Amino acid sequence: MAQPEGPKTRFLAQTNRLVQPSLVVLTGARKGFELKLPALGTRVRIGSGSDCDLSLPTIHARHAELFIAVDGSGARVVDHSGGGTSINGIPIHEGILEPGGTLNLGGIEVRLKNASDPVSILPSTREIFGHARGRSLAMREIFGLCEAVASSDATMLLLGETGTGKDVLARSIHEASPRADHPIVTIDCGAIAPTLIESELFGHERGAFTGAEDSRPGAFERAHRGTLFLDEIGELPLDTQPKLLRAIDEREVQRLGGAQTCPVDVRILAATKRDLEQEVSRGRFREDLFFRLAVIPMRLPPLRERSEDIPLLVDFFTTRFAERTGHRAHIDPRELSSLVAHDWPGNVRELRNTVERALWLAQTGDGTARFVLPSLTQIFAVDDGEPETPRQQMFAADVPFSAQKQMWEQSFERHYLSWLMARSAGSLSKAARLASMDRKHLRMLLRKHELYRGPSQGTEELLEVEPESDPDPEQEQEQELETETKSEAG
Repeated sequence: MAQPEGPKTRFLAQTNRLVQPSLVVLTGARKGFELKLPALGTRVRIGSGSDCDLSLPTIHARHAELFIAVDGSGARVVDHSGGGTSINGIPIHEGILEPGGTLNLGGIEVRLKNASDPVSILPSTREIFGHARGRSLAMREIFGLCEAVASSDATMLLLGETGTGKDVLARSIHEASPRADHPIVTIDCGAIAPTLIESELFGHERGAFTGAEDSRPGAFERAHRGTLFLDEIGELPLDTQPKLLRAIDEREVQRLGGAQTCPVDVRILAATKRDLEQEVSRGRFREDLFFRLAVIPMRLPPLRERSEDIPLLVDFFTTRFAERTGHRAHIDPRELSSLVAHDWPGNVRELRNTVERALWLAQTGDGTARFVLPSLTQIFAVDDGEPETPRQQMFAADVPFSAQKQMWEQSFERHYLSWLMARSAGSLSKAARLASMDRKHLRMLLRKHELYRGPSQGTEELLEVEPESDPDPEQEQEQELETETKSEAG
């Protein structure tokens, strides 16, 4: 399920109404050309013919027509090319192009834009930016923005789910910048104990605390004249946030236990999987630090929203594997189709691991890579002898309606819950949010179908469970219930 995008985390805004609309050519020979559209309720012809309102070379003479809705809700598109038109990646004969949507006309991409939209960066014409790969429009828009700002010292905030490649993009931005000859220092704010995070960031002098036997420079000093990448910035303790804000603003740091300040010259890149605007509203993240980091916000789309990039990524991982190991494997097109159809809750990281596993196993067989999907779904697999989908179930003539209905409901619950827990990476809280379900009720259903894996059953050893935020009364009550359950079992 795609996560909602807040207006402050979009570098290319979309609205629901057309206000002084225009068509912006994103690719092709006329890239950057903008056609101001006439009044609402009129018709716009697009093609390579001289009589077209928007003339684009290499496409049909009269490729498509746009009918601008009188109420400003969008434009009705009619294809005259015989199948060479798509809206937001979906082929159409006739369809609705909403404000902010993208129209593909025989390989040339055009966006329906509002006059009120902020200035946007045109997508890159390249499928590669540093170590990142992507041919989808969403990724090429990101590459276009990165190409435009990489040479600057602008602070950037990378947003996206776990595994979308935020660290890869940060390294690519650094290597494309004038600071590439100097180090990029990464601090994972979620992997360092709260008591040590200040020392890691700002350094310490000898004797500053128990165990500080020598002086040590912090990440700011080690990244001098280079880039400091603050990964999972949303996990930074609240009491450390004002000190980080001061260091970013003043470009100087003071070691723990030290009396002198040290000037530093660093570029700040930050990343998080959390919704920082929501964290600010809950009082868990400082608003001033958020705006200081989000000078240029950028959201990386999950892999399920850019499935057209999967073949390109598979080819990249396969080539890199061959260069590293000297082993090559054949990939059947049918196997590749299974990858494109998968949901990829672990995003690019899960895809990379899946491909590498298949490539290693291919060396022990006939040299053909076979992909096993997915690891988390297997952990929560429903093994009850029932068909995978209700459509495949057979009716029994001697079983009453009510009994058959109950069987279908039970089957649906088990398969839905197994999918839900795999999709939420084993996190009960995240699963409850995805299903808009009370957490206690969800836990009851999981126990009913023997799918619940609490702490006593070793969840931590099997799954990468989403870190929980500060405890709240509901979580404490849940822990008490689990403790009572264990006591009763004992």
